[in-house]
Amino acid sequence: MLRRAFPSLGALIVLAFGLFKKGPPPAHTGGFGEPTCRECHFDADLNQPGGAVAITGAPDRYSAGRTYDLAVTLRRAGMLRGGFQLAARFADGDSLGRPAGSLASTDARTALVWDTTTHVGYIEHTEAGSAVTNATARWSIRWTAPATARGTVVFHVAANAANNDDSPLGDFIYTTALQVPAPRR
Repeated sequence: MLRRAFPSLGALIVLAFGLFKKGPPPAHTGGFGEPTCRECHFDADLNQPGGAVAITGAPDRYSAGRTYDLAVTLRRAGMLRGGFQLAARFADGDSLGRPAGSLASTDARTALVWDTTTHVGYIEHTEAGSAVTNATARWSIRWTAPATARGTVVFHVAANAANNDDSPLGDFIYTTALQVPAPRR
């Protein structure tokens, strides 16, 4: 009976990994002990030469309650699809690891998802947002800084430079982190 429902392990893998075109499950940024996309896309080492992910647009120091336009950019020669997940959390103090401000989509290329256990919001690609142009994927997002400056904010991002074969093989996972200090007192 199971054989009829899933004729091969390969079909099961394609079914499962094809779903991630719409975004990964929450908590896969690599920050605060989380896994990365390598939990499923496992055949290449993390941060292989030939590609990179970057977060741009963040201020040198954030202003409490201010909204910033950020970008996540993933590059790798040969990449046919791309995906990412990002979280903003406090890097220190009593709020260590807790959400820092709020993230928001700017278009249909990204979506906000929640981890209902930790109450951390993650912004990630959508299926429309997994499209790549000239081996580059770029996502625009908004971050509103915490209403009260409690400490340094750290952004963790994990990204998948995928070959678009709907399998976990042949993909390259990149991570980075960016710290933005609180305003000076």
